[in-house]
Amino acid sequence: MKKLNIKTSINSYDIIIGQESILKLNSLTKNYDKILLLTNNTVGDTYKDKIFDLLPKDSTFLYQISDGEIFKNIDTAMDICSFLIEHNFSRNSLIVCLGGGVICDLGGFVASIFMRGINFLQIPTSLLAQVDASIGGKVAVNHPLGKNLIGAFKQPIAVIIDINFLKTLPDNEFKSGMGEVIKHALILKNSNFFEFLEKQYSGILNLEAHILIDMIFESCKIKKIFVEEDEFEKGNRAFLNLGHTYAHALETIFNYENISHGKAVAKGIIFELSLSKHLNFIDEEYIQKVKQLFNLYNIDCHPIYLEENTLIEVMKKDKKNVNNSINFILDKRDSLENTSISQKDILKVNSFFKDRFLKGIIDIGTNSCRLFIAEIEKKDSKLEIITPLFKDLDVSRLGKNLNQTGILSKESIEKTFSIIKTFKEKADSMGVSELIAFATSATREATNGDIFVRDIQTKFNINTLIIPGETEARLSFNGNRDIYREKIATIDVGGGSTEVTIGDFKNIEFIKSFPIGVVKLTEMFFSEENYSEESLKSSRNYLRGFFKELDRFKNSHFRIIGVAGTVTSNVSIIKKLPKFIEKEIHHYTLSKAILEENLTLFLSKNLEERKKIVGLEPNRADVIIAGNLILLTLLEVLEKNNITVSTNDNLEGAMVLNI
Repeated sequence: MKKLNIKTSINSYDIIIGQESILKLNSLTKNYDKILLLTNNTVGDTYKDKIFDLLPKDSTFLYQISDGEIFKNIDTAMDICSFLIEHNFSRNSLIVCLGGGVICDLGGFVASIFMRGINFLQIPTSLLAQVDASIGGKVAVNHPLGKNLIGAFKQPIAVIIDINFLKTLPDNEFKSGMGEVIKHALILKNSNFFEFLEKQYSGILNLEAHILIDMIFESCKIKKIFVEEDEFEKGNRAFLNLGHTYAHALETIFNYENISHGKAVAKGIIFELSLSKHLNFIDEEYIQKVKQLFNLYNIDCHPIYLEENTLIEVMKKDKKNVNNSINFILDKRDSLENTSISQKDILKVNSFFKDRFLKGIIDIGTNSCRLFIAEIEKKDSKLEIITPLFKDLDVSRLGKNLNQTGILSKESIEKTFSIIKTFKEKADSMGVSELIAFATSATREATNGDIFVRDIQTKFNINTLIIPGETEARLSFNGNRDIYREKIATIDVGGGSTEVTIGDFKNIEFIKSFPIGVVKLTEMFFSEENYSEESLKSSRNYLRGFFKELDRFKNSHFRIIGVAGTVTSNVSIIKKLPKFIEKEIHHYTLSKAILEENLTLFLSKNLEERKKIVGLEPNRADVIIAGNLILLTLLEVLEKNNITVSTNDNLEGAMVLNI
């Protein structure tokens, strides 16, 4: 076990580092009238009982929040304050923060404002929190316009770092912490910490106890040096923000989701080192040396090209800025400098990273519009999805009554325009540099489809294409062939058409867009909610005839992959998911029995009752019966009993192909 003592103008406190160092908690929490154990659902469910055993049972209260950076906000802080007031906490009370950086920041912030300040103690459970967030007394919550913009300086009474918590830490969270550790190795010049991280990477990644304790001790010692020298960040303590101007911009743009703080810092460090090189302070060899260290720990440190106006506007709101400038920490190899940088130089360096960018795809379907935004890398003219960032869906009913009229109605067009406007605003706010839309069956078949697409391009300046059914099928297939390296049949049941593609990673054996989908089938056979035995029988016979050419694949061996809303809705219903949760749905196996069971459930209820089924989006309730009928008929024709559900479809396919 190792110990560091931090001395500040207000108090001094120990940082205790070791295995089972949590056992020191009892001796540090005596003489308080009440104790609040603040944690999140993930950490709390695993460790709260162990911590409760070390605290006074009669005077300890638990408060758990949901897990995630998006909950580090003023509303959550006020909810905690309300809990403290309702349970009569006083100035002689204590907050014990058990969790990662969010809990450490949030708990410290609440301690700084409740009754003008009460004591708090940090028990950081993530590597990031152990080496950074728990130490130094900077506490804050986020604002929608920027990270950590509302905060204070408030020192804890102690920090207990128990490396045993790291045994249950997810790999991506460990990498996030290593981003901050590597930052510490860069900011203290003439130390041996960088070389230590190079030599000991295997032991660190294998969580060898004595090496971890040494690493965390050295990392905390570096932070201690800067905190004691500059407690309120008026000078050199700002060097701890190396990489953070760009990192906070990324986190804000991504709404604090889909990117860890440490990964953002790693990207920010390379961005700011590239600024330093651009201004002739360092050379490329030094940058490559830093990149190699990040690579040793499997940390993606490649910056992302962001649309210029978005990048600058978000950076302007960074808390480190003074006099409307944009400040960065520049590395001069032997020293660091906190200085303002011109927008011209920022944008020049941003342009260096155009091989990694944000791309958006809008699917304008018959029943709904969908948006997908991802971080993309271009290598040798090939595109690869690095990180999926955002998905959204809204029901447009663009193809409503198309069978009868042959045109897209004014009402449906206006609804679709409204959705596209919202999608465009979201893409712009995230710094998307390439936004493409593709329209499918309803637009293909409507006599005014070309005019509709032309109006999208004029109104929203979005490159919009009407794609053939075969292209739509190919996109769904390509969105899955990299995942399932075997022979597959992708089935994409849409509003106006159903795409079936059969092949493997190398070749497509069969591809066709059948002009029947959930909206069409509903309008043809089930108008006015007419789900009689006769209409159901007629629809199934019609579908068998429609898909008859698939008979030749009855004896073929392949896995059926189902994509899009009909299959994902069936999984959500089985699992009773109140909202779409991709990890709960992706790769789930739907059997014919489950599809028939759900179909029976749907038929037992009228439309308004179906809208209340948990897991079924209300806007899909009027077409879900047709969707299940199509799926069941395809399984019957192909003589298969199961469908593997994939959340990858034509959006992923379009993301990596030029359509």
